[in-house]
Amino acid sequence: MEETPEVVLRYRDGHTERVWLAPIDPSREVLDVRRENGDNAEVPFSLIKAVFFPRDPDTSVSQPSGSMISVEFSDGEVIRGVANYNPERNGFFLFPDDRSKSERIFVVNSAIMSIEVEKL
Repeated sequence: MEETPEVVLRYRDGHTERVWLAPIDPSREVLDVRRENGDNAEVPFSLIKAVFFPRDPDTSVSQPSGSMISVEFSDGEVIRGVANYNPERNGFFLFPDDRSKSERIFVVNSAIMSIEVEKL
């Protein structure tokens, strides 16, 4: 499995898990992961709120293109950032305003309570 550096899965029930992730295919609605114990697993989108890709402090932060949006999750958390949001897809990448910890976040559309596209 070709995988990314370690990421953080945030589940809808509130717990988190550090895993290595295969490239995300939103059409499959499942994440292929390798857990810290070495086990490979498939995690359905229905269990996931978002995937956080930690920022590498040794790389520069690029300026993404897209619309400024605010995403509110069903647990009340709000994250603001830049994204190319499409409600027809199963998820999208959000580049948060505060990228000191996370370079980008893959947001699962079905975990969103509301979304607001900010006017420029």
